[in-house]
Amino acid sequence: MLEAILVSVISSFGLGLSFFFGVVFLRNKKLENRILGLLLVIFALRITKSILYNFVELPLFVKNLGLAANLAVGPLLYLYGYHLLSRNAAFKSSNLLHFIPSLLYVVFSHMIPNSDGSFFWNLSYTFILLQSYAYLGMSIHLYQKKMNGIQKELRLWYIRLIFTLGLIWGCYTLIFVGILPMYSAGPIAYSFFIILLAYLGIHSKKTFNLNLTARYHTSTLSPEKGKAYFEKIEAIMKEKQLYLNPGLTLTSVAEAVGISSRNVSEIINKHANQNFASYINNYRVEEAKCLLKTRSKKTKIITVALDAGFNNLSTFNVTFKAITNLTPSEYRAQHD
Repeated sequence: MLEAILVSVISSFGLGLSFFFGVVFLRNKKLENRILGLLLVIFALRITKSILYNFVELPLFVKNLGLAANLAVGPLLYLYGYHLLSRNAAFKSSNLLHFIPSLLYVVFSHMIPNSDGSFFWNLSYTFILLQSYAYLGMSIHLYQKKMNGIQKELRLWYIRLIFTLGLIWGCYTLIFVGILPMYSAGPIAYSFFIILLAYLGIHSKKTFNLNLTARYHTSTLSPEKGKAYFEKIEAIMKEKQLYLNPGLTLTSVAEAVGISSRNVSEIINKHANQNFASYINNYRVEEAKCLLKTRSKKTKIITVALDAGFNNLSTFNVTFKAITNLTPSEYRAQHD
């Protein structure tokens, strides 16, 4: 009994953190933060079922609601990554198709058999674990596909989240196959990794931009206007290639768009998840990548840096490495 109480205390601490941060993110205006909040709350509900399982005989529908929550976590992880790593991506109604298995479990929660050791239980839980690992793989593939051109802090946060959920699912897999004899090991592992994730998240505040609303609380830009101006900024960048000017400033971009410098800064922060310098440097690095692939190998790196809009070699090297995980020379060697 003492062991069960100790497990509950440890697990409850992790659950408390998960629910707290989940609610905080759900109240945020950024779509990716809301998806993360939903993920944390739903996974916490699934772990709550695991804790209660140690003390009371749960009704059939409660057991199945816990599994329904598990089926929703994988899709939420993938969609969170998509909206975190994609610029200004809108939520598509087709994304709801990811949640069909979870919805079916909710609708038929009072009917689906859920007896430990039964054939149907083994079959259904195997499917749930495979679905979780499938979305884990999809999330890793998404990370690899989107990582170039994305801020290092965002990339690190998302891969840590993937790794954490993978470890938690791995723990439940070991319990399922009988290698881990303690069912309570799942909630304990969850609490441990959520505490670790919370610590890492607190040190990655820019990833969430939770202070964005306060910073721009006097903004007169509507979401529609902000989006329209962002599209205009993107068009000007691509057509006029303003980023090739090493002396480019926020003021000069504002003049080209026809709005204030403050509005340009706000729009880039909100719609590109970047500050002005990072936003411009992403364009410059993309230009440098093209030059490294198309120009002769005899072309000096400093020449590429200057032609891409950087004003010195050291800044170019540091920025290029941060965005691509390669030095300019390594990148050129890969594309010979």
